[in-house]
Amino acid sequence: MLQRLFLFLHLLRSLIDYPLRQLFRWRRKGLQIINEDKASLYNHLAEPSRSQAEAAASRLREAYHLEPLYSTSTRDNYQENLYYLAMLESAFSTVSPQFPEKLNAADIGPSHWFYVQALYAALKWWRCPAEREVTLTGFERDAYRIYSDLYSRYDHALAHIGRLQGVTYIPVAFKVQPASYHVVTQFFPFIFLSDHLKWGLPPAMFNPSALLVAAWLSIKPGGLLIIVNQGKAEHTAQLEHLRRANIPVQAAFVFNSPLYHYNLPRFITIACREHG
Repeated sequence: MLQRLFLFLHLLRSLIDYPLRQLFRWRRKGLQIINEDKASLYNHLAEPSRSQAEAAASRLREAYHLEPLYSTSTRDNYQENLYYLAMLESAFSTVSPQFPEKLNAADIGPSHWFYVQALYAALKWWRCPAEREVTLTGFERDAYRIYSDLYSRYDHALAHIGRLQGVTYIPVAFKVQPASYHVVTQFFPFIFLSDHLKWGLPPAMFNPSALLVAAWLSIKPGGLLIIVNQGKAEHTAQLEHLRRANIPVQAAFVFNSPLYHYNLPRFITIACREHG
């Protein structure tokens, strides 16, 4: 009964707050990310996890040219980007895609895009010592949510993008763009209506199956759809959506790493479009 009451309150709030956010489109300048010292990032871990994390962090920093992020990020954000980068590297290594020299990618629902540096680095440098040209677009339908610092989600996303070339944050919902992208990613898409409502989105916008199909149809032949879910229940439901949409899953696995700790395990699902 109490849970239903909370969902009802979330529903009422979403029906009021979301239209207001879209009407006023709050933005303001001046947001800066303060760099924090990165020494002893993994001292809280016991051995051998500490040594494993330190070795992985050092390798990723060098292989994916993370020096700019290292010198312009908070400790927590840097660690979380390392985790995302390791997660993407694991996904790519599992299916071994053949990326072109010029790669076009889309990220659906990136929120404030705190992980954009990791996503960009993975696309740009994975098995490409000379670096490839990357065009990366994030599509966020709720970009004007205001955070406690009175900056919007949009403001935070642009701060995290920084000086990355070819990266664009678009404050609209993703719609099908036939055969446009080599890679489409979805990090924690809303699979359950309760989560959708808790994050302030109106119920009429909840259609995970339609969004999944739109993403799949937007992938070029030979391209990848990468989905990350949290928790076994969400992952299981995601696989069912893929099955119903007749989207072939090439790999699905839980990802573990000492680089960052989450309360729920992260599951990676990868679908590959066949070459035409």
